[in-house]
Amino acid sequence: MRIKHILLLLLAAQLGLVGWLIGLAVAMQRTQLRAEETEIRRFTSYQLADELRQSSDDLTRFARTYVATGDDRYEEFFHDILAIRDGEAPRPQGYEGIYWDLIVAGLGKEWPEGKPQSLRGRMLDAGFTNAEFDKLTEAQNQSDALVRLEDVAMNAVKGRFDDGTGTFTITGPPDQSKAIELVYGDQYNQAKARIMEPLGEFMTMIDRRTLNEVASLNETEKWLKLIDIIVACFLLVTTLLSVLLIRARLLRPIEILANIANQIAAGDRAARSNIQGKDELATFAATFDAMAESVERHVTEVESARETLQEQAESLEAERHRSEKLLLNVLPAAIADRLKDGEHNIAESYPEVTVLFSDIVGFTAMSQQIGAKQVVDMLNDVFGLLDKLAIKHGIEKIKTIGDCYMVVAGIPDRCPTHAQQIADFAMDMQQTLAEYSERSGRTLSMRTGMHTGTVVAGIVGSSKFAYDLWGDVVNVASRMESTSEPGRIQASDSVRVRLADDYDFEPRGDIDIKGKGIMHTWYLIGKR
Repeated sequence: MRIKHILLLLLAAQLGLVGWLIGLAVAMQRTQLRAEETEIRRFTSYQLADELRQSSDDLTRFARTYVATGDDRYEEFFHDILAIRDGEAPRPQGYEGIYWDLIVAGLGKEWPEGKPQSLRGRMLDAGFTNAEFDKLTEAQNQSDALVRLEDVAMNAVKGRFDDGTGTFTITGPPDQSKAIELVYGDQYNQAKARIMEPLGEFMTMIDRRTLNEVASLNETEKWLKLIDIIVACFLLVTTLLSVLLIRARLLRPIEILANIANQIAAGDRAARSNIQGKDELATFAATFDAMAESVERHVTEVESARETLQEQAESLEAERHRSEKLLLNVLPAAIADRLKDGEHNIAESYPEVTVLFSDIVGFTAMSQQIGAKQVVDMLNDVFGLLDKLAIKHGIEKIKTIGDCYMVVAGIPDRCPTHAQQIADFAMDMQQTLAEYSERSGRTLSMRTGMHTGTVVAGIVGSSKFAYDLWGDVVNVASRMESTSEPGRIQASDSVRVRLADDYDFEPRGDIDIKGKGIMHTWYLIGKR
């Protein structure tokens, strides 16, 4: 069953139970009000009965006082009581209790007047049962009969007597003793008792009815409270079920999904919620797990592709480094950079460079005496040492032709110390070759020639390109090498002019240079 439907059912049940509780509260409130009304009616009944009794007592008191004193005030009070009780005169507010006591005491208290209302009418309005009303009526009738006796006594004091029709038309001397006997005699006391007897029965009936009504209301209230407790228990159970359902079917799955999301965010892509069920959250969890699985699959594919790309990039980078290394073995770094930047037809004139040629003396005869591998190994050793020296002195290796090694200074970076760089390289080269000869056990020496002048440098070729030099200075440098002696460094006048201040030279003399004629040359001896 879907969570929405279950929650709606529980909510409807809770609303219904709350409605029951409200209804029960209203019913208990009404029961309490009815109990209060019952007590109020009881009190009102007591008031009416007491007022009937009190009015009878006040009539008795005033009748007796008038008989004893003959004071007309008491007769007036007597008739006022009757007028108020019968509804013929306004009933003072707060009439119950000590009203007449204050009037008799002469305190002159002014009581606000209310509406005229007979005691019998108030009894009818009180809603008594027929039996209760009969008892009050009986008591009032007895009181009215006693009033008749009191009226006879008070008229006797005045010398007026009943003519047998209820009127006092017979006159004679006042008979106070007879009046006293009437209001104090046994007949009077018995009549007085006949008033109190139905009042007592009335009180008993009121108490019984009130107790029965209160007991019935209490029983009703007890059942209402019991039902209220049961409904409250049901409400508590449904609320607890709602809390447990929300915890088990909503909060717990949400907590699991949040934890799984955090685990996936932390890198655990294999984390899954595995929430089972057919409700909305279970469906959402299954979708979430499927999405996580899809993400894991895609991430794995991406990582695999990235690893492949990384390997390819590393392979390409290694190949690039190898290509650059090969390129730098062929070309100067500055020229290689220009070539990689897409520049073509690289050629430039350099007015001041120094070129050096050097070859191994007796290499042809030596190569015939040793094997090919040994020849190549020896050339690799010697030229490898010379390559290191070229790097050390900042000069550029142009090429090797057989056993001939060609370098230049001042290309491609123009440098005013190109002659000094070549001179230092040439002297280090002689020293390094001597050390290698000693280590290898072979007697090796090199003829070296150097010349300074203007050249043109550039790249030739399209597939197997090379960086080369052209110009008269190249030819003269080559002739300086070919006409030099083993182990000597022959230099032209142009070289000596530039190095004379810092290097020592030995005159070689004039030699015939092919294509140039007679040239004066020098042997470089060393640095000062």
